[in-house]
Amino acid sequence: MIELIKTLLADITRKIAPNFTGEIVVKITENKNQGDYTSNVAFALSKILKKSSQIAAEELVKKLKFSTAGKKEFSKIEAQNGFINFFLSENCLKHQLEEILRLKNKYGNSNIGKNCKTQIEFISANPTGPLTIGNGRGGFYGDVLANVLKTQGYKITREFYINDRGGQILALGRSIKLARGEKLDLEKTESENLYRGDYINALAEQIDKNLSVEETGQRAVDLILSTHIKPVIKKLGIKYNVWFSEKSLYKNGIYQRVMGDLMQKDLIYEADGATWMKTSELGDSEDRVLIKSNGDETYFMSDILYHLNKFEIRKFDKVIDVWGADHHGDMLRLSGVLKVLGVDLGRLIILLNQFVRLVLGGKEFKFSKRAGTFITLEELVDEVGLDATRFFFLMYSINTHMDFDLALAKERSQKNPVYYVQYAHARITSILVKIKNQKSKIKITNQNLKLLNTEPELNLMRKLIELPEILIDISKNYEVHRLPRYALELAREFHNFYEKERVITEDKNLTIARLSLVMATKIVLANTLNLMGIKSPDKM
Repeated sequence: MIELIKTLLADITRKIAPNFTGEIVVKITENKNQGDYTSNVAFALSKILKKSSQIAAEELVKKLKFSTAGKKEFSKIEAQNGFINFFLSENCLKHQLEEILRLKNKYGNSNIGKNCKTQIEFISANPTGPLTIGNGRGGFYGDVLANVLKTQGYKITREFYINDRGGQILALGRSIKLARGEKLDLEKTESENLYRGDYINALAEQIDKNLSVEETGQRAVDLILSTHIKPVIKKLGIKYNVWFSEKSLYKNGIYQRVMGDLMQKDLIYEADGATWMKTSELGDSEDRVLIKSNGDETYFMSDILYHLNKFEIRKFDKVIDVWGADHHGDMLRLSGVLKVLGVDLGRLIILLNQFVRLVLGGKEFKFSKRAGTFITLEELVDEVGLDATRFFFLMYSINTHMDFDLALAKERSQKNPVYYVQYAHARITSILVKIKNQKSKIKITNQNLKLLNTEPELNLMRKLIELPEILIDISKNYEVHRLPRYALELAREFHNFYEKERVITEDKNLTIARLSLVMATKIVLANTLNLMGIKSPDKM
């Protein structure tokens, strides 16, 4: 519907303002008294036409009313305070209801991303310890974004990048040896960066004492991946297509080629025994080390190679990185280098997720059954359940800090948003089961939909048909938090309909019509929950 409105407005704006080149924005309205959709295009046109936005909007509305296109879809188009508001007709709503019943779990799918080979890299936690709640936010976000993009026709690769080389591996090996009481020649600064916790003691018991520090670290990485990371990710309902090793980046010729290109562009120099890049010339605050004085490449060097591997070797059309907020500086310098090396930055999307606090009774709450020093993601899921964990993490835009309310997440009442949404699905199922068990077995069809004309019925239909456009929007702006918000709004509209209208009545035709609406609600609600990786329970 949004694309139809954009097309209608574009045709008319070209006629009355041929020089207009601005974007035509159409949005779903929050207040249905202001229509189902609204556009602010008149504000931009007013400058060209040298008229007020309201007069420009009124002129557009007059021309829209004379147009034959869109007449069946809209019952009213009005100009209000410079905005153009579009009200859907009942016939349009009922046609969309039929589409939901016909398409079922494919309702909301589109092909706008057809043939777009897209990689989403998310979590990518250092394999030096268990996953923390900070990893959970990016993990669930990346997983659901991949789900949404897949419904829009994108060819998705989900990837976990394993940092399995460098100083952290040595630090992990030293940590394990020290936990066993082995004597090592350590600098004070090194000892302050060691890993601690019960999991280190457990690794110390599993790994052969005769291995070197580096061999110990590598063996520990394998064990952490196999016991602390991969099983937990499976428990979270997240699946990856690729587990990509950082070590593999240095086993082909791309490393030498990149160094040659950077030298040719005079972006490399030596200082203090290390190799530096002139990132200050690329928008960074200062120059950065590529190769340390001990010969080890930095994370920055690996990031450059990894992204060239994505674009040049595996040839992804689009790359989406989901990183923690502490990587803001990495984002700027990486983008600068990739641009110099010929990568079209329009193909790279870097999304930063902000920090999470666990809150109980308004205060930050910390607990750990194993480590004692940090909270594992698995502990949180075990404490509140996977559905609640997912829903709560997804509710907030990743651009904002969030407080995870432990007490609310554990509460089994309609105050808990995920419980409220799932209860709507269970209530729908109970209605359909009741009909199925009746001797007179009413067959649910899309007939007699003309009988659906009360305000609660029409409002529920309006909410149902928003899903396809929300999914298209998310595929463009990556605002995954709109899904749980939509699920809540849809559940609210259904509960309102259920409380005000009897579904099973003495009028068989009206009953069939309302059952069709109930079935459509079940389809859309289940589709939404499924995209979020959350169960659609039949009973609560």
